[in-house]
Amino acid sequence: MEKDRIFRVNRRLSIGIKKKDEEGQEKTIYYSSRIEAVDQHELWIATPQEKGVLVPVSVGEEMEVYLVGDNEVFYFRCRVKNRVKKGNIAYLILNMPQEVVRKQRREYVRFNVALPVVLKKGDKTLEATTKNVSGGGMLVHLDDKKNFLEVQEEVFFCLHMNGGEIVGKAEVVRKDEPHLYGFRFTTISDKDREEIVRYIFKQQVELRKKGLLKR
Repeated sequence: MEKDRIFRVNRRLSIGIKKKDEEGQEKTIYYSSRIEAVDQHELWIATPQEKGVLVPVSVGEEMEVYLVGDNEVFYFRCRVKNRVKKGNIAYLILNMPQEVVRKQRREYVRFNVALPVVLKKGDKTLEATTKNVSGGGMLVHLDDKKNFLEVQEEVFFCLHMNGGEIVGKAEVVRKDEPHLYGFRFTTISDKDREEIVRYIFKQQVELRKKGLLKR
């Protein structure tokens, strides 16, 4: 494993921590973090925050971590070794993972999935369904046959994914057939783009486990 290449100071992470919802059901909540320090045996990362408050994380707690690189995505599981606070900065110390799953991202991998998406064109709201999605854009089918979009036209979008919403602007880059449009994301936050990449990567891992997707 190329630790020096993978684990770099200031690289952004998305860490998943298991929490119970109001109904007592366990679910994984993802938070943004970054690598603060690296040595041969440990990773120091920033303790994640939610609305300005540190997220409570216990020593020994297991978490899953996604690291989105320039051309690849890394995934690993680890446990919290210790918690440290220096000045006003709180850190989590993680054991260096023994196994890291890596996938070439090329530019952005397209993943075939049907997700509801709402498009806003002027004063019109158009409902659509994705045919595929990636960190760079999406292919969608308009449910409303009465409305049309033109190449280079820009719209607001709200993509419903993984129990949440990804919002931004997207430009029509191609029209494959009536009511089927290819979009490029033009305005989207880094956090939302990473959420899409992480979602795709996780779905691919699950499909491979079931033997439904080739490596």
